[in-house]
Amino acid sequence: MTRIASAFRSHPQWIFILMLLLATIGGYGASKSQVDNSLQVWQSEDDPGWLAYQDFLEQTKLTDPLVILIPAEVDPFALEEISDQLANLPFVNRCQNVHIQTTSNTTGVLFTLTPVTDAEPSQLAEILRQIPTILQGQDITTFHLGGVWYLTHQLDTLSAKATTVLFPVVLLVVSVVIFCLCRQQALLILACGLIPSLLLVGIMGLCGVKMNMVLLALPPLTLILGLAHAIHFTIKVWDADDTPVTIFCRVAPPCALSALTTTMGFGSLLLSSYQPVRQLGLWGGAGSLLSLAVTVILVPTFLQRNTRPMKFSLPADFSQRLKTHRTKILITLGLTLILALLGIARLQTGSLILEFFGPDSVVRTNYTAIEEKGIGLTPMEINLLDHQFSKPELEEPFRQLAALHPEISHFIFTMTDESQQVMSFGATFQVPNLPMAPLTVSRVTLLMHTIPSEATLVLAAEVDGFLQRHLGKSRLPYITGSIPLYTRGQHELFRSMLQSFSLAFLTISLLIGLLLRSLKMAFIAIIPNILPVVLVIAVMGWLTIPLSVATMTVASIIFGIVVDDTIHYLYTYQKQRGLELHQRLNNVFHQVGTPIITTTLITGTGFLAFLASPFIPLAHFGLLISLALWMALCCDLCILPLLLQAIDHD
Repeated sequence: MTRIASAFRSHPQWIFILMLLLATIGGYGASKSQVDNSLQVWQSEDDPGWLAYQDFLEQTKLTDPLVILIPAEVDPFALEEISDQLANLPFVNRCQNVHIQTTSNTTGVLFTLTPVTDAEPSQLAEILRQIPTILQGQDITTFHLGGVWYLTHQLDTLSAKATTVLFPVVLLVVSVVIFCLCRQQALLILACGLIPSLLLVGIMGLCGVKMNMVLLALPPLTLILGLAHAIHFTIKVWDADDTPVTIFCRVAPPCALSALTTTMGFGSLLLSSYQPVRQLGLWGGAGSLLSLAVTVILVPTFLQRNTRPMKFSLPADFSQRLKTHRTKILITLGLTLILALLGIARLQTGSLILEFFGPDSVVRTNYTAIEEKGIGLTPMEINLLDHQFSKPELEEPFRQLAALHPEISHFIFTMTDESQQVMSFGATFQVPNLPMAPLTVSRVTLLMHTIPSEATLVLAAEVDGFLQRHLGKSRLPYITGSIPLYTRGQHELFRSMLQSFSLAFLTISLLIGLLLRSLKMAFIAIIPNILPVVLVIAVMGWLTIPLSVATMTVASIIFGIVVDDTIHYLYTYQKQRGLELHQRLNNVFHQVGTPIITTTLITGTGFLAFLASPFIPLAHFGLLISLALWMALCCDLCILPLLLQAIDHD
C-alpha cells in the first residue's frame, strides 16, 4: 500500500490529467442521461399482468390519449380549424372532440388526442409544445390538459429539471461549508465527492440506463460517500513523524472495509425479482466503489499536512461524560422511541401523484379544473375480448358499480367495430347513443377521479371482484390498463425494497462482524444502523410524508453513510485493544469524532437546499436525508459508545 501511494504521489500531473479525463467522460455521459418514470420501468418482464396487458394492447392498439378541456363554447368554424390542426400534428394518430355539459351545468368542448403507438417522450413533448399555439391562434386562452402520458411527461420533466437546477445549488452550499470548515483541503474533498458522482451518472448515461425516482438517489449517495472518505483522510491529527503516505495507509483500511461492506449490501438487492431494485443494487454498488477508487487515487497524491486546528473536536473525557449521563441519554432514547412508535403508527403508505407537484402548479391546476367539471382523468380498462357481451347486458351491472364507487365518472364502451358509446355519471358527453345490439363490446374504459395509489389499487381489486361475480369468472383479470399496472408496480416495488433493504441491513451487520473478526461487533453495529431508519420513518409519520417509492430511496442514503461512520468507529476501536475501556473510547473520539461531525455538518446542511424544490418528493428527499444524517451522528457518538460500554469488556 505504501509503494502504491508513493507512486501516485510522485506523478501528480498524470493523476490530474486522469481525473480531468474521467470528469470529462462523466460530464459527456451525464449530458446523455434521461429520466423515465413510464409504466414499463415499474414492471417485471415476466409478470402475468404485464404480459396480459401487452397482449391486450396488441389486440386493441390502445394508446392513452391527451385530454384537452376548453371550458366554454367554441365557434363551429374555429372548432373545425382546431380539430384539423391538432389532427395534423406530427406523431398524432387521431383527434376527437365532443361537446360536454358539466356537473355545474356549464358547457365546453373536450378533445382527446391519441398519439402514434410507442411515441417517444420527445415526440410527446413536441405535441404538448404546439397545442398552446394552435388554441391561442383561435383566441382561446383558457384550456386545461390532462391524461396519463401528460402526467408522466410532466413528472419526468419536473423531476429532471429540479434535479438539474438544484443539484448544483446543493454543491454550492456544500462547497461553502467545506471552505469554511476545511479550507486547506477543500478542493481535494470536493473532487473526491464530485468526480465519482459525475462519473457514475455519465457511465449510466452512456450505458443507456435512464434515471427514475429510485435511481435519482444514487448521485447524492455517491457524493456523500466520496466526501466522507476524503474527510476521514484530511481531518486527522498528525503526529510529528506522519507523512501524507502514512496517514493514507492508516485510514485506507477502514475506508476500504466501508466501501466493500456498502457494495456487498447493495449487492444483496440484486437478489430481488424486481428490476428497479436490481438496478439500484447494481449502480449503488458501483457508486460505492467509484467513490473509494477516486479517493484512494487523489488523497495520496494531493494530501497535505493539516496545519489548522481541528474544529468540533470532542472533549478528552467524552466517554466518561457519556457514562455519567447514561441514565439521561437512555431516558431520552426511550421517550424518543415512544414518539417514534406513535409516528410510525401515523405513517401513510402510497401517494397521490398530484401531490408530487406544488399546490399552485400547472399540473394540479389543470387536473383540478377538469375533474371539478365531472370528468375523471384516471382510466382503467375492462378487458372483454374473450367475452360476448352487448352494451344493454352491461348497463345494469355498471350502474351498480358506479353507485358503489362515486369516484367513477364514466364508462366508455368500445365495440368490435371501434365505435364508442358512453355511460355518464359525471359530466354529460353529448354524443348519440345509437342502438348497437348486434355488436359486442370489446372493452370498456372506466374513468375515475384521481385518488391515492393505494386507494386506486384497492378500487381496481374491488372492481375486478365485482365483475367476476356479476359477469362470470374470467381466466384473466377483467381490470387492466396503465394505471392499475402502474400502481401495482409501485406497490410491488415498495414491498420488494422493504424486503431487500431488510436483507441488506442484516448482511451489512454480519459483514462488519466478519471483517472485524467479531460477532459481538456485528451485534453492536445493528442498532446504530437501524435506529436512524426507524427515526426517519417516525418523522415521516409526524410530518404526514407518505412512505412511497420516492421517499423509500432515502433508505439507500442512510444505508451508505451510517455504515461508513460505524465501520470507521469500530475499526479504530478494535485497533485500541490493550487499553482501558474509557481510554479506548476517548482515543476513538479523538481520531474519528471530528471527521464524522464534519461530514454530517457539510452534507446535512447541503441537502437542505433541496427544500427549495417545487418538486415535492425532491424537497422531502432533502429534508429526510438531512435529518437522517444528524440522527446517524447522534447514534454513532452517543448510542454506539454506550453499547460498547455495556457489552464489550475485553
